[in-house]
Amino acid sequence: MVPPDLWLDVLSWVKTLFDLTKSTVDLVDLERTHQKYRRDPETIREAQRVSVQFQTFSEAEVESLLDRIQGCRDRFISQGGGSDRARCICSVLNEAREGNGGELPLIDDWRKIYDQLACSNHA
Repeated sequence: MVPPDLWLDVLSWVKTLFDLTKSTVDLVDLERTHQKYRRDPETIREAQRVSVQFQTFSEAEVESLLDRIQGCRDRFISQGGGSDRARCICSVLNEAREGNGGELPLIDDWRKIYDQLACSNHA
């Protein structure tokens, strides 16, 4: 079973970067927004649920998702804005979809994020 804290990092970074992509947070507030989601009771509960329900994901796979998300974060910081932000988040969600047998896992707000960023166009 993947530890809930690892899932919590993944979930909180996906939410943070989505907010950044949608321009509701700027780079200055990036870490503060991430910490807000890490402390959010709903996100914590979701991370606990996901760690039990999605046992088909190995710890290495979830760490890979986290590495890719943090890579997106680093690119956002160095490159600023642009459509590449959505493409980067979509690549992470598409990787999760592939790791779940071709279906986007029912995790947190991932379906909403996937749809709003038109990730099916980036598959």
